[in-house]
Amino acid sequence: MSAIICCSSLTNLQRPFADGRIYTENNNTQHVGLTVAVEKLQIERFITLICKNTYASVTARQHIHSKVIDMEIKKQAEMNDKVVKILLLGASDSGKSTIAKQMRILHTDGFTHEERQHYKYMVQSNYIDSFVHIAKGIYKLQIDIPPSERDLISTFEQSYYGQYFNMTESNDLIGIIVQFLNCKCVKAACSRLMEFYVPDNTTYLLSQFSRIIHPEYSPSLDDIIRARASTKGIYEIIFSFRQFTIRLIDVGGQKTERRKWIHCFEGVTAILFIVSLACYNNVLEEDANINQMTDTKDLFKQIYRNKFLRPSSLIMFLNKMDIFAEKLKYTPLENFYPEFKKELNDEMTDEELFDVAIDFVKSLFSKIKGNDRRPLYMHTTNATDTRNVEVVFNAAYDNAVTKNLKNSGVL
Repeated sequence: MSAIICCSSLTNLQRPFADGRIYTENNNTQHVGLTVAVEKLQIERFITLICKNTYASVTARQHIHSKVIDMEIKKQAEMNDKVVKILLLGASDSGKSTIAKQMRILHTDGFTHEERQHYKYMVQSNYIDSFVHIAKGIYKLQIDIPPSERDLISTFEQSYYGQYFNMTESNDLIGIIVQFLNCKCVKAACSRLMEFYVPDNTTYLLSQFSRIIHPEYSPSLDDIIRARASTKGIYEIIFSFRQFTIRLIDVGGQKTERRKWIHCFEGVTAILFIVSLACYNNVLEEDANINQMTDTKDLFKQIYRNKFLRPSSLIMFLNKMDIFAEKLKYTPLENFYPEFKKELNDEMTDEELFDVAIDFVKSLFSKIKGNDRRPLYMHTTNATDTRNVEVVFNAAYDNAVTKNLKNSGVL
């Protein structure tokens, strides 16, 4: 059994051992902690018996207490050696939380009924969010809007997104959605989604319309994986992997959330830094003057140079490679990085362009480390593909985490 912990509610999910430590709802951790507590209690009773029946000297009693403390320290060290702490970092919209959800699917019992209900409303809200971005894209691309469609498009364009909706309880809303999707200007915009910003899950959601609005709709794992919401606070997923207990810590990527990261920096075995390959032409939602890729590079520089994280292995997932490959056809990378132009030639296939572009993005981050000999393990990923995430995570663990554990003497 594994545990998923939100640090904002730790008191509801954790309880103290008799020896003062805290345990989660994790059978392995609970057993080890209780064993230590029982052993301590037995030894303390033994001490009391000795002192009462043999009038042991103060020195002898102190010596025995010292042995108890040594035993606890040894037990705690053994427990710590079996725990691998992985910090999941990256900018907003990089796919961090999608990776975290994949770890739950692969290594825990998945999602509860209550969580699925929460994701139901999230998916339906994401659907409305997509319409808002499509409406904005219609104006950005200057697509002609027939007079009969103007009021509806304007309503969506000016809407506030991020609200929760329950489509299955609102026939009026479903009717409006159908009307919106049938607009000529909307159909024109949907054929050009790569030319303006829409959430990454837009194409998927549009293809699932009839299922999502069904009265008995319950989100599938694919729906949950693709559901989008900004991470607020710090979340911890605990699961068993190989012979270790993994503590995967996911923190919010928005600028306002990053000040909380410092609280997670102690005892980190590895940093898993997520980069969205597809963000090179996007700006931050919280600051339209900052390019997302530029922000990601600046963030990585801060993480790489942080002295507290120096002993940690550094893994980078270059994520959203599927969206990146498609976007390169419509939004040239050289428009944002003129130096990329020298890497191109007129005879390149789409596959060759993709490979060269991947190498170029890798070089942007490799330059940050310069001649530093600290290893940086890079992997391309598609976070919505469970099998891909499993293979890449296993490879990254074997290359980076295992090496770190060997160097520290744990293995």
